[in-house]
Amino acid sequence: MGVQLATIGLCLGLALSSSRSLAGDLFIVCQDESRVKRVDTAANTITGSLSVDVGPAMIAASPDGAYLYVTHPDHGEVTKIDAARLSVDSVFHVGGEPFGVATDPDGKFLYVSDWDKDRVTRLGVESGELSGEATVGHKPAGLVLAPRGDHIFVANRESHSVSVVDTNEMRQSAELIVGEAPFALALSPDSKFLITADVRGGDATIVDTERLFVIARVKIGAAPYGVAITPDGDWAMISDQHQDNLTVIDLPSGRLRAVIKIGRYPETIVSEARRAYVANWFSGDVSVIDLANEQELTRIRPCEGPRGMVLSQRKASVSTK
Repeated sequence: MGVQLATIGLCLGLALSSSRSLAGDLFIVCQDESRVKRVDTAANTITGSLSVDVGPAMIAASPDGAYLYVTHPDHGEVTKIDAARLSVDSVFHVGGEPFGVATDPDGKFLYVSDWDKDRVTRLGVESGELSGEATVGHKPAGLVLAPRGDHIFVANRESHSVSVVDTNEMRQSAELIVGEAPFALALSPDSKFLITADVRGGDATIVDTERLFVIARVKIGAAPYGVAITPDGDWAMISDQHQDNLTVIDLPSGRLRAVIKIGRYPETIVSEARRAYVANWFSGDVSVIDLANEQELTRIRPCEGPRGMVLSQRKASVSTK
């Protein structure tokens, strides 16, 4: 791709208290090993492992947690995985360089950003058949679907912008300039705020989605990359690849809450109420963060090169090692 593959944590977990474990599983894309690992979040233990095609990048779960979808930018593929059995259901050959991925609330469509062709495609979840596409900015990476499923926000890294795509007509309805080289983005649960991690600008940009207006830029550090928002919409978390930190800020004020030291070259973040998980690519582990106490609790060591992650609400019934 001419750029390091990076993954963005865009899926929010369940709104549970910080003292409770998740009701589901954490799925981790191991790019260096070409595997997907499943973690029981109650015990922080690996409960399954699946070999996939080379170069897996991002991952999304269906609304009911039954299926996972993994993109392979270098091969123009999306792998559909049975989450409970942790087995490959099918492989969609979609062409281009599929990167960001999200499922719609009804579970009928899959939306994929194409890094090579500057577009977002809409695919059927059963067949992977193309049912629409929209032209967006240059080098689209992370994307996030609004809760109603009527539009998508797309981070265009080389256009320094965010596209808004109308999913009914599959066209770009607006484009907003944000920070330099946005790669990851996350949407608050009420859809009022969007935050981007601007990897070359060193900032996080906070956007008022109703007015489509930048309301704040928060200095994060050397290379902000992954971003997630807690399910209550109070806090945003941004990983800094070069400084090995997780920065926690309040929304929408942008006030700094904490800077937490984590593993090497952190990227994707996923979150539930007051607990977060951060994939540390270079140190080969996942930091488990207690957000209420602003500290790293432990690290899970799933594989070499953990990148994309998603929290699923559906507990697995079968363990496949």
